Amino acid sequence: MEIVTAALGRRPVAAARPVVLIVVLIVATVFNDLMALLPVGEMANDGFIYVLPLAMLYFLRQPGQFMVPSVFFWVTLAFLLVIVLGVAVSFPEISTAWYKNRTGMSRVITQAMAVALGPLVTLMFFNFAARGALPAISRGAWIALMVMTGMALFEVGSWLGLPGLSQIHQALSAVVHAESGGPYPGRLRMTAFEASWASVMLTFIFPFAITLGDWRRVALVAVIVMALVMLLQSRTGMLVIAVQFMLFLAGFFRHRKDVMVHAVAAAGLAALAMMMIPSIQTSVMEKGRNLVLYGSMDGLIDPTPGVTENVSNVTRIAAIRAGLSMFEERPLLGVGLGQYGFHYPYHIRAEDLRSYEVRGYASSAEPAWPPAYSLHVRLLAETGLAGYLLWLAMILPLLLRSLARATGATYAGRLHLAVAMTLTGWLMLGASIDSFRFFGGWIALGVGLALWRTPPRQDAG
Repeated sequence: MEIVTAALGRRPVAAARPVVLIVVLIVATVFNDLMALLPVGEMANDGFIYVLPLAMLYFLRQPGQFMVPSVFFWVTLAFLLVIVLGVAVSFPEISTAWYKNRTGMSRVITQAMAVALGPLVTLMFFNFAARGALPAISRGAWIALMVMTGMALFEVGSWLGLPGLSQIHQALSAVVHAESGGPYPGRLRMTAFEASWASVMLTFIFPFAITLGDWRRVALVAVIVMALVMLLQSRTGMLVIAVQFMLFLAGFFRHRKDVMVHAVAAAGLAALAMMMIPSIQTSVMEKGRNLVLYGSMDGLIDPTPGVTENVSNVTRIAAIRAGLSMFEERPLLGVGLGQYGFHYPYHIRAEDLRSYEVRGYASSAEPAWPPAYSLHVRLLAETGLAGYLLWLAMILPLLLRSLARATGATYAGRLHLAVAMTLTGWLMLGASIDSFRFFGGWIALGVGLALWRTPPRQDAG
């Protein structure tokens, strides 16, 4: 292992570029509903896990050539030490914790695997980038988007009952959705196990798919992603992708502010004209209200008699409140990695029990494990302020630097834009998902580190 401080590109790298391996790794990130074959906890259904050993083997065959950025190394080491210290401080209760047939230490071990894997993925892709394989990452993202789009076409065909498409989707689902199985109600999920995770995958695939190709290909990617997001009907997905689109436009037109102003004005006038039509105005307002209140454009879809609110909203608010309560009790180091679920029943309120999901999470008789629904809240609850700030320290410097250098005019500028879009999306997704399994975010960190060490002349254009 070599801890490097020199700029990327100022030293020769003789290793071959494993283009096919990288493309397969990127495509594998969009699958997380496969049959579990390895005892790796929540990661067992992720396609990326089953391809990752090939990447490890690639680097093991080239000893002495694995570079580690020094600053990232020390920040990651500090983050891991905080986690270990938090577990050590809470070890007396962790060692005796038992809930829903899980022990405190089993949760520490499975979650530690997910946490440790993230920085390892970052370092691998930093080294891939150092070997000149950045175009392979871009191609992988483009192919992954085509795979997701193809699956979406079969899925929509199955909704409409189209002969041939329905049967193909059913056959593909036997593999792609081997874990969840069964039909999925009118929200697109493509290769993911549910709609929200499909939007998570697009958060990484979309930015890197626009890094290669002319304006026609970029426009095609943008149109495809907009169509997919509309079919997803995920509130988080719509918000995150919308912000990414703003960054995308700002990057591609940062030197043509006149075009941006004219485009915004034209879009505003078009929207105003459409909203002047009463039927369209009523439909848009109603669907927007339904999406905010109930998480679906169709309104309250829960058929349970007497239900007048979105149970999912109640459950999420209860989970976030419980996590913040844990943080208030132990603000420095938290309750310990993976221990959120054990403390959950003691931090919910009586009013939260109106949600059947909360009742299930709070009952030891039900198998479902309590989710935090927010990575930000989970980090604060389990690793305290120290762990949370160190996690942000991995992301924010790279995000800010890439934002400053993002442009659509050069390939390096597009890569900076992709890193900025992905890392921004990761921070926003942290308000809705609570897992470390966003491999796209860790990959973007690796690319960002590589770009950080690229000489200025390679970024210019």
